Amino acid sequence: MSEKSPGNAGKLKQGVSKRMNDVATANFLIAEIGARRHIGDMFRNACKELRKRFPHNDDPENQWTERRLRGWWNNESRTVKHFQMVELFETAEAIRAARTEHAEYKAKTAALRQMAQLRSSALSRDVAQR
Repeated sequence: MSEKSPGNAGKLKQGVSKRMNDVATANFLIAEIGARRHIGDMFRNACKELRKRFPHNDDPENQWTERRLRGWWNNESRTVKHFQMVELFETAEAIRAARTEHAEYKAKTAALRQMAQLRSSALSRDVAQR
């Protein structure tokens, strides 16, 4: 029978697997918002988008800054407030929807362009045959 020794009670062993935490989730959302570019560009784009959507003009302590995003990214901060997580999630979802809409638009216009090219080439053949 295995018993816990009182000296090790309450201590967690650090294994190879890492738990998902708020900072990891925030980093994932930052990468989604910043479009996974060069790290500096990613932070600037993510910060710009978050400031545009959630300016917090009346509460300067909670404004979005690149330093806050870098603090999470570099694991210098372990605290992500609930409202910050909600704002990150809403922004990431809005950007994901916009990217999907843009991809659908590009696919539709490519199909229209292809149909127009086929039609113009068919008209060209008809004119050449006459």
